[in-house]
Amino acid sequence: MKKGFIQVIDRHFTGDKEGESGELKTSCLIGPEDGAIVIKYHETVDMPEDCETSLRIEKDRITMMRHGRFRTSMMFESGKRHTCCYETPFGEIMIGIYTNAMFIDFDEDGGIIDFAYTIDSAGDLLSENELKIIVDTEEEDYVSFG
Repeated sequence: MKKGFIQVIDRHFTGDKEGESGELKTSCLIGPEDGAIVIKYHETVDMPEDCETSLRIEKDRITMMRHGRFRTSMMFESGKRHTCCYETPFGEIMIGIYTNAMFIDFDEDGGIIDFAYTIDSAGDLLSENELKIIVDTEEEDYVSFG
């Protein structure tokens, strides 16, 4: 695996509230694995302790796996809904993830992923989300949401 830099820009909207956003810039590892590109990094923003996250990027699907206090395995495919268990220190919750749109331009040297999805639980909409992920093995070349 190669060393690289990852920038994760997250925007989410709940109810009538204005959108909230967050951004993480950190180092990562990136490399090919079984026909996909895998990225591994540690999240520390908004997490009470380190959270290890792995992204498995395929042609038209992204799988996000988190390990730590907040464990989950989420799958994103455009036009499809997947369910998963989201574990927290307070208990588990079953959530549905519907991916509205997805753009993937990625290889083993990095690239961009941009997608929009909703999260629901027991049929109730919890949030609408936009996620942009930029990975570069060459230099810290970050961009803004826009």
